[in-house]
Amino acid sequence: MMGLAGRSADKFPARRGGWCAAITVALLIAGCTPDNPGNEDTANSEEPPRQFNVVEPIGQRSPYGNYLAGRFAERQKDFAQAAAALGRALDDFPDNAGLLRRTFYLSLEAGQNDTALRMARKLEKSGAKISTAQLLLAAESVKNDNFAGALQQLESMEREDLARYSVPLALAWAHAGAKETAGAIAALAPLDKESGFETLRYLHEAFINDFTGQAGPAEAAYRAALGDDPTLGANRVISAYGAFLERQDRASVAAGLYDGFTGADMDGLLFEIARERMAAGRKPEPRIGSAADGMAEGFFDIASILPKERASEIILIYCRLALYLRPDFPLAQLLLADIYEGYGRYEEAAEIHRGIDPSGAYGWAARLRLADELYDLDDVEGAIELLSQMADERPDRSDALVRLGNILRYQERFAESVAAYDQAVERIGEIIGDNWTILYSRGISLEQSDQWERAEKDFLRALELEPDQPFVLNYLGYSWVEKGKNLVEAREMLERAVAQRQDDGYIVDSMGWALYKLGEYEDAVVYLERAVALRPQDPVINDHLGDAYWRVGRQDEARIQWSRVSGLGPDDELRVQIQQKLKQGLPAANPGGENG
Repeated sequence: MMGLAGRSADKFPARRGGWCAAITVALLIAGCTPDNPGNEDTANSEEPPRQFNVVEPIGQRSPYGNYLAGRFAERQKDFAQAAAALGRALDDFPDNAGLLRRTFYLSLEAGQNDTALRMARKLEKSGAKISTAQLLLAAESVKNDNFAGALQQLESMEREDLARYSVPLALAWAHAGAKETAGAIAALAPLDKESGFETLRYLHEAFINDFTGQAGPAEAAYRAALGDDPTLGANRVISAYGAFLERQDRASVAAGLYDGFTGADMDGLLFEIARERMAAGRKPEPRIGSAADGMAEGFFDIASILPKERASEIILIYCRLALYLRPDFPLAQLLLADIYEGYGRYEEAAEIHRGIDPSGAYGWAARLRLADELYDLDDVEGAIELLSQMADERPDRSDALVRLGNILRYQERFAESVAAYDQAVERIGEIIGDNWTILYSRGISLEQSDQWERAEKDFLRALELEPDQPFVLNYLGYSWVEKGKNLVEAREMLERAVAQRQDDGYIVDSMGWALYKLGEYEDAVVYLERAVALRPQDPVINDHLGDAYWRVGRQDEARIQWSRVSGLGPDDELRVQIQQKLKQGLPAANPGGENG
């Protein structure tokens, strides 16, 4: 068994990292904000009120202190604390338009609906045209069955940026709530002009006709949304259309629609649950029970089409709008939790996932994500317990076992990890396509638990399924070099891996260490120096570079490199080796290299 460093970047799961906690007062005052996804509504351009005092009274936070505290909390993505702090500052300066606008957004992002509504009314009274605030007020009217008020609010809105899409959807559902089906369908017409919105437009037309009892037009719209080939349709459309068919006493047609979508993936489980429901003779509840439900679907659709890496704040806002209208909306809850995960706010994400009905169609997905968050929150045993329970619940599924195997591997509990992977492989049956990942993961745990023959078979089979997969090439090639076998093939594998991952410090280290083991020390230094530049805090990679320096006659630099390792948290075995090298250096190399 050999150390993982240098072969694999996944010894530990990639932390989804939160925002930096050390933000200076200077940055806060300068108004540096998170990336603005392009919607002017969220532009954070307000300046701090000039009347704020710079000096804080002892034991009391000044308005300026509240402002700074709020902006700091905002950068930590702690929206509840940010809204509370800026709200206190706003109490002192109620006429500051920028502060009012930002407090509104933060209240909405935090899910503080009553506060957000109060701020939205203040914005409306001030004459500010903030589309998100107007949408929230329209949503309030729809939720209270005041459809005339919602229509009046929405028809007065400008249609710029995302309002080009959200206003037609919201208008359609306000008309639907007023039982004006023709007006609702007509309100969707502007979406026809928007590229890529055809499926969304037909889906909401289907929802509206279904909601207002127009079965024939509803089915025609569902079919249009699905397109000519059902196997290419979006799973959400298939799920909605299938549920419609079930409610129309056409379960056999619905079953045919679900065929081909029952698998190990999450959507496959969705259709499995539908099949279980049909087998029990139950019909699904209508997807849209009210106009508020339909408007919530529209807001969720807007959120789901935006790029998370650039528009996370807008996605969060539209998820909150959807959940204000429909608090029990698993799709919106899952997306909202995903945004919080991206911010590194695992506790908030976990709380959202706990709020999703575990027995519902999306409960399985929520619990899998919850296990990830428990791990991120250092509740390793809680994650293991949850995944073990899930694996027992559905003995036909492998995904909980794969996650369990991963967590055990991350914890270096390799024998237990192998057992979990073995169960998963048994459940999968025929290993094809993307299943290379489980073979790769099990191979690592097998190698680390001194079961090399089985590990090698897994790596080779993984490469049959995915011949150029760089991580598998890297791990197997490195292992062969370490064992002094298949050296020509191992080197070729590592060269292919590096060609694909030139900025992966672990893979670059593998290439360098392979060259070192082959006695090509000068070339090894080139790769190992780059690997250290890419992964400067890795003790094993630094140790490798020290060894290479020694072999090319750069003994002083070698000792500096080994000395660095001591401060990088090496394991006990490496620490002992470093102490010996610092005292004695390295023994003479074999003529054929370290493997000679």
